Amino acid sequence: MSSQEPITNHDGEMPLISVVIPTYNERDNIERLVRTLLEVCSPTPTEVIVVDDGSPDGTSDVVRGMSDVDPRVKLVARQGKLGLSSAIYAGAAAAKGTYVCVMDADFSHDPEEVPQMLARAQQGYSVVIGSRYVKGSAFIGQPLARRAISYVLNLAARILLQIRARDALTGFAIVERDVLLATPTRYSAGGFKWLVELLATQRDLRVAEWPIIFRDRTAGLSKASAKEAISFAVLCGRLLLWKVKGRLPLG
Repeated sequence: MSSQEPITNHDGEMPLISVVIPTYNERDNIERLVRTLLEVCSPTPTEVIVVDDGSPDGTSDVVRGMSDVDPRVKLVARQGKLGLSSAIYAGAAAAKGTYVCVMDADFSHDPEEVPQMLARAQQGYSVVIGSRYVKGSAFIGQPLARRAISYVLNLAARILLQIRARDALTGFAIVERDVLLATPTRYSAGGFKWLVELLATQRDLRVAEWPIIFRDRTAGLSKASAKEAISFAVLCGRLLLWKVKGRLPLG
């Protein structure tokens, strides 16, 4: 399907939900994902914001071509890899929807889940997490070692930062836009743990977890690595220090 063909009719409504997709070298996936999202979210007013970190494979060119024929598709083009979390903040700043949905571009997160997660958010939840660790969730294709790392890091987040959610490391969530932009710190900007930071710094949010089927990407690199485990530990340390400072009396 050519990117020059309109995706569907549109009437200029303000979006209820803005889907923010950070990308780096996702040319082969992005057009199909955007089209699927706009189809499954119809008739809900929806926009899709792709934040591309200078992909050399031409991802931004594909998105730019789509945006030329459908104003619901937007491109935020950045120069170089500036970090997944910072891409999410940039996408949220450009968003017009009441809710922001964050998801990966590689179809590890099923776009069919988005309308159901949005409906859950509209029941009064500020955050709806696409969770891999609640009843009804499942993994497809992810190696056991990688799952173990994710489980241990989530457990550490719950213990160290007193986060109640079972999956604070997921890359799939719907958040009220104002809540996301109100995150008081940006310690995670260079990494991917934006949700840990949001949940640790905004304690009174109403949070729901929605079970998802997580499909491991078939190409590219996983975020689960020794380097990321170290950066997670640094993030936890900075957030703990931030919490302690917040409890100290002034003067």
